[in-house]
Amino acid sequence: MTSAAPSAMLMAESVGTRALRTGAELRDLVGSVGFFWLDIFSTDDAVRMELLGQLGLDASDIPWALRFGQALRLVMGQHGLRAVTWLAEPPGTVTEVHLVGSRRCIVTVWGGDPAALDEARQHFVDRAAELGKSHFRAAAIVLQLLLASLDQAISTLDVRLQAARERLQEAAGADLPALTGQLHRLQSRWADFDRYSSAVRFAIVGVEAVPGMDPRGAVELNDYAEQVEDIERRLHDRSQWASNILQDYAAAIAQRQGDQINRLTLVSLIFLPLTFITGFFGMNFGWMNETLGSAAAFAVLGVALPAGCVILTGLWLRRRKLI
Repeated sequence: MTSAAPSAMLMAESVGTRALRTGAELRDLVGSVGFFWLDIFSTDDAVRMELLGQLGLDASDIPWALRFGQALRLVMGQHGLRAVTWLAEPPGTVTEVHLVGSRRCIVTVWGGDPAALDEARQHFVDRAAELGKSHFRAAAIVLQLLLASLDQAISTLDVRLQAARERLQEAAGADLPALTGQLHRLQSRWADFDRYSSAVRFAIVGVEAVPGMDPRGAVELNDYAEQVEDIERRLHDRSQWASNILQDYAAAIAQRQGDQINRLTLVSLIFLPLTFITGFFGMNFGWMNETLGSAAAFAVLGVALPAGCVILTGLWLRRRKLI
């Protein structure tokens, strides 16, 4: 039998959390422990297949749990619960997680740093004895723990958006492409999560009538649906916030460009009379060269007249409150 690589899975149950190395070790424990949460974080499909095969899951659950790239969804039936959801790891990376909830255990399959769920697993351990009485409630609790990581990621996103807004207000244009890419990713994530929110609401309708559902499980699932809607609204708000930052930055750029054009226009107005005078007296007519050849003509027409035009134009612009 193929041996699982070290640190491929962690089992959380009432006595604590333990790391399992092989499928055989898992098979020996399955019959001797109570209700548990098996967290498989290996990225090797062969290892995942071996571990899932030791749990006695439905034949359709194993290939479904191994098929990554699915749309977010939540499906419930009399035998348990299936979910494709997200986990946010500390660097802000969103990872796809598959969850299978049965009467015997909760199984999550994903690929990433297992430390991201240390707190969640400890939370499960502290309540495992009680959660074992309702597998639907246990699945809802694990889903809520996974969702909590997104809450932390949104808080981190708030800090990044605020920092980006401050940098853009300082005209640090180099950050604009990065913020634009972040906005597009955020909008894509929000669209995906919006569809997931709709799927959760649909799955929760009449949840009390699902065979095997108990009142506490129904309450936790309804709470989970409300939390999903809250996260979806928060993602939408952040997406709108990022859009507003980009719009404000674009408006500021347009305003600065408009101001520069206005300044250039004013400078052109001031020197426009000088341009006319230069063009007029620059015409090479013989009578002009003979008549205006004295020092007095130069002082009046070459110095006093241009200076007077500049002063009069400036005074006119000031009176019109253009400068």
